[in-house]
Amino acid sequence: MIIIQNNELPKQMMTDFFAKHWGTPEMVISSGIFRCNELDGYAAVDESGEIIGCITYVIDGKDCEIISLDSIIEKKGFGTALLQQVEETAK
Repeated sequence: MIIIQNNELPKQMMTDFFAKHWGTPEMVISSGIFRCNELDGYAAVDESGEIIGCITYVIDGKDCEIISLDSIIEKKGFGTALLQQVEETAK
């Protein structure tokens, strides 16, 4: 597994990922409506280049809000690794 920025992947790949796992790239949460395929974030990809995890976030001043977090394979630490990457970015 490697972690890369979402914008290093084809946008259609991110759009398809969100459509498959969420039904749409649009996320409605208490702080607003977001298009996850257009947000900053990171993807965990396997050796074949397939997305096995993804996190998106918004930084506003000193605040960092996670908008989405997906880990396709559970209990392998992919979600934790993605969260840690965003924590480092937010610092």
